[in-house]
Amino acid sequence: MTLTSTQHIAFFGATGGCTNACLVHTLNAGYHATALARTPSKLVDMLHAQGISQSIIDAQLTIFKGDISDIHAIKDTLTNHEAGSHGAVHLASQIISGIGGTPQLQMSFRRPVTIDNPEICATATKNIILALQEIYKANPATAQHKPSITVISTTGVSEVKEDVPFGFRILYHVVLADPHKDKKEMERLVVENAGGEKAFSGAVVVRPSLLTGDQNVKGGQGWKKLRVGQEEEPAVGYTVHRADIGEWIFEEVVKTGGKAHFGQRITLTN
Repeated sequence: MTLTSTQHIAFFGATGGCTNACLVHTLNAGYHATALARTPSKLVDMLHAQGISQSIIDAQLTIFKGDISDIHAIKDTLTNHEAGSHGAVHLASQIISGIGGTPQLQMSFRRPVTIDNPEICATATKNIILALQEIYKANPATAQHKPSITVISTTGVSEVKEDVPFGFRILYHVVLADPHKDKKEMERLVVENAGGEKAFSGAVVVRPSLLTGDQNVKGGQGWKKLRVGQEEEPAVGYTVHRADIGEWIFEEVVKTGGKAHFGQRITLTN
């Protein structure tokens, strides 16, 4: 197999609000993309609802059916073998991951909220790393063009400086403690596996404040109105619209390659 210069953006969790909004901007700008989806028809319907035509989907997006536990499907999403390319491997230039679980209440005073899969973020990241390692081993040339990864995390997980307003601290540090443990592990994995001989060329961690709204790209206030901080000097706020997070990732990472933000934990809020 040989490596070609064709590039695409690989999306995981593309039916989630932030990631879906980023995908809409990516397709509208003419980029090629792949996405892993348990129910491809759901993703297609969401894109249609945002004005993405079927012709654009057919020309620019390849959807692979599967979930984040399916290493084969992950590898397909990352490499995108194309018909007629004589076995060439088209390795993704960037990975955008918005994988997350569904919150669930439980009978616990100390931990009232959990998620349906309490280790989904960490598991997804481990499997993406494993898939990349297998790709590099089978196709050594691909290791010369490793993708970067951008993950959507949350405020409230910093061990450097408080980034949650006082009125939300019980919610974040007590009620949401279990889901946030998974986010912390995800962050650790992407940062420790970025750069040099590791799985990713670079890593960007996006920490939005409490998410509101849906993926509708016309529903937010616009990415330029976001307040942006880093872990050492976070932007502290209460809420932020999902569509604005997706647009920020598109503008600051997808369009630019994201190198200016490699190694950073970016806080975003209104």
